[in-house]
Amino acid sequence: MLAGTLLAIAIAASGQRASQSAPRAALTQAQQLQSAGDFDQACNLYEQILQADPSNADAREGMSSSTERLALSARASGNMDGALADLLRAQKVEPNDTRVLYDLSILEDEMHLDRDADKVLDQLMQIEPNEPNALYARARVKLNLGQLAAAQESMQAYLKARPLDASAHYGLGRIYLLALQFDQARAEFQQSIAIQPQQSEAYYQLGQTSLDQDNYPDAITLFQKTLQRDPQHGGALTGLGISYFKLKQYDAAVQWLTKATQAAPDYQPAHYYLGLTLARLNKPDESHRELQTAAALADKDNKQSANHLQLLSPGQP
Repeated sequence: MLAGTLLAIAIAASGQRASQSAPRAALTQAQQLQSAGDFDQACNLYEQILQADPSNADAREGMSSSTERLALSARASGNMDGALADLLRAQKVEPNDTRVLYDLSILEDEMHLDRDADKVLDQLMQIEPNEPNALYARARVKLNLGQLAAAQESMQAYLKARPLDASAHYGLGRIYLLALQFDQARAEFQQSIAIQPQQSEAYYQLGQTSLDQDNYPDAITLFQKTLQRDPQHGGALTGLGISYFKLKQYDAAVQWLTKATQAAPDYQPAHYYLGLTLARLNKPDESHRELQTAAALADKDNKQSANHLQLLSPGQP
């Protein structure tokens, strides 16, 4: 009786060792494939391991890191859809992996899938509510969606963690400017310049802030500073033209606005104000042509702004 019991125990132990050795062998093989750069096959094995044992930490790490390399490679080659497919596959296997969620949100932001990126970031923020990179990404996406209060909140939270990030001060300034909070916007653009003086965009936005407040001489000075750093800056060329138009200096306005349409042919305000300026200079045919171009560009911009792309759920047409 005792011998039979011992035999049964030995057989059970042997079976348990065999069942444990199989996933270990698969994990070793997956790690070898990953080390060799065969990330697709490594992901296949990691996925199989996680389907059997979702708690396998080594497989989870391997799945997320291999997927990240696959997505980066696809993105670098211009295959954005392929990169998206890789990350969505990883998210399905590991729905709460923070690395996968972050990479997915960044890619969806780049692909203008703003609503999807917003959902992914909401999920990520529930897991890591104070993660700085996620806060910055959330601010960008909320800004894209026109949710200025939420964008401001996220960017301010990010700056508490990283107060010397010039791009974040610039981003917060843009949010304030869109919300017509001009003093706050100016302070953030100036802070961005103080941290990183060799730039053009914060100078341009300072000029835009002055232009929006009808301070045309100050706007002209700031737009000229922008052009010293970037002579083909379409926004600054347009801003100069608009400033001179508002000052009724139409010869100067037409000069700068013509340069703006050449530097940025798809920038609607440049064509619009050039059309208005040409009308003031009694050039009706040229004015009509520019205003028609401006109207076509405005229609295109409005359609793009209203069309926030979103991934379809299974079963949707």
